[in-house]
Amino acid sequence: MNKIIKVFLASTLAAGMTACSSDYLDQPPIDLVSDDAIGNSVEGARAALYGICESMFISYDSDYTERFGNGEAYLQTVYGDAVSPDAAFSFLYGSQKEYQAWVEMNRDTGNFGRYAWMYGYNLINQANVLLAAIDGVPGDPADVKFIKAQALTMRAHGYIRLMQVYGPRYEDRDGGKALCVVLRTTPGSDPAPLATYDEVMAQIYKDFDDAIALYTESGKSRTKGFEPDINVAKGLYSRILLMNHDWEKAEQMAHEARQNYPIMTAADYLAGFGVANGEWLWYNDYNKTYNGYNSWGASFSCNGAYATAYDWAGGGAISWKLYKQIFDKNETDIRCELFWTPDKANLYVDYGFEEKDFWDSNVVYPTRMTMWLVDPYMTAAITMWTRYAAPENYSGSSPLLDGYNIGDMIDASPQNCADPQYVQALYNWCAQNIGATRIQFGQQVKFWSDASAMGDAQHPFLRGAELLLNEAEAAVEQGKNKVAQDCMKELNKNRMVGYDCSLTGNDLREEIRLYRRMELWGEGDTWFSFKRWNITATREIWKENDPTSNNFLPAYEGSYDPSYSNGWRYAIPKSEKDYNNIINSQLNK
Repeated sequence: MNKIIKVFLASTLAAGMTACSSDYLDQPPIDLVSDDAIGNSVEGARAALYGICESMFISYDSDYTERFGNGEAYLQTVYGDAVSPDAAFSFLYGSQKEYQAWVEMNRDTGNFGRYAWMYGYNLINQANVLLAAIDGVPGDPADVKFIKAQALTMRAHGYIRLMQVYGPRYEDRDGGKALCVVLRTTPGSDPAPLATYDEVMAQIYKDFDDAIALYTESGKSRTKGFEPDINVAKGLYSRILLMNHDWEKAEQMAHEARQNYPIMTAADYLAGFGVANGEWLWYNDYNKTYNGYNSWGASFSCNGAYATAYDWAGGGAISWKLYKQIFDKNETDIRCELFWTPDKANLYVDYGFEEKDFWDSNVVYPTRMTMWLVDPYMTAAITMWTRYAAPENYSGSSPLLDGYNIGDMIDASPQNCADPQYVQALYNWCAQNIGATRIQFGQQVKFWSDASAMGDAQHPFLRGAELLLNEAEAAVEQGKNKVAQDCMKELNKNRMVGYDCSLTGNDLREEIRLYRRMELWGEGDTWFSFKRWNITATREIWKENDPTSNNFLPAYEGSYDPSYSNGWRYAIPKSEKDYNNIINSQLNK
């Protein structure tokens, strides 16, 4: 037994456990313990499991990515959001602009193209080694079953991520025979063939079914939010079930997973998404995630170190076309408060700032889609909005105004926004204190972080709203209109005034998809959903004096139908093919 566990510890510390020996993510667990402790106690096995979990939110070698790769949140952003039709990240510009224009999807040598492969197999390989050892660990059998269930969940999650990025859609599965990814269920890194769609799906199903049974038999519960448990397993299961058009089971798993995770209130939704609340099923450990400038929040929270240090950054922006669809349906939707968009100018039109300014090249910098604050009234408007949008009791630097401390600003409380004397005073203050700066068209203030830690924050990996939307999607595909309608009412009663839903059929399907895109914006879902829906993704650019145009940079313009890049499949990394020559023989037949 001790010998097996020694392999686990050594494999986690060295590249020998990877499927591509020279090119894989190679990160030790945070909670290192001796091999004797792992082999002789449940506590040691649990520490090893924690190491797998914690590899989801620690910084990897920055050589592997154009931006610092730091686990699950990074994967969500660069694959689920940055290439989607709903988000733009001006911080991912420069050499990264080709990535957001989908160019690197076809390349087998790009950094972005290989990150998901390395990340997924890092989870899988660590889980395989623990699963090979766990049945022999002495201790309470219930604890052993629970840890085994968690390892199975982690392996299945790794394969879901690989299938989302490198696998085909259900429609492109070639009757289940389409080649996908390397299927590994035991420790080792010898060359191995690509498995078929049906083979990979069968293994993911088996891992989740076995895990759910073991969770139930164990009667145990997790103690940390970054650990998977039966709800997390069922929630992740619903993701792959949707991908596989297994509608009835997807509805069941999503419904069961979200029990005891009620949809967050409007106040919670506006609270900054930096600290987990009762709707989050799975998230990183705030006390373990500090990665300094390498943290996800440093680049992608609205007040992170990089997002505020550079006046062209800002943590990302929403598509104006998506935003307008939501705003036009119901102006009371609280999700609309979290983005700097043309409708905000209506509050200040009497002072010379209007919606048309968002399409004026004297204000907007077209090649970066950032707005020059050349007018003090515009600056005053953004100052008020920034102050209003900041989470309660937040007193750090403004994410939008060159680091000016919010607490030092004139009080921009909501009741003052309609007071002309107040606006004039704020105008004067801005004119004296704040010079020209920029803010991205569509700038988000959804995600905040601990500015003192350069961007440290918790981040949702899975939450109840996704599961509610999974349930609704699965229901409408089965013609269960009432179930889907009720799900949408449950979601939106906490998001706006007067929402009701009586739609059916395709209209209801489109309603679910639209609100999914808005509710989960920035949480790494949109590109995966568009791929699953088998529909075209279009990103329209900004045009001078054309309020019907969108807010994407010229470099990011594009329309991508479902056939693009082999069905939106990232190329298998060349480093893997060079090492694993069996793959080349399969692909070159």
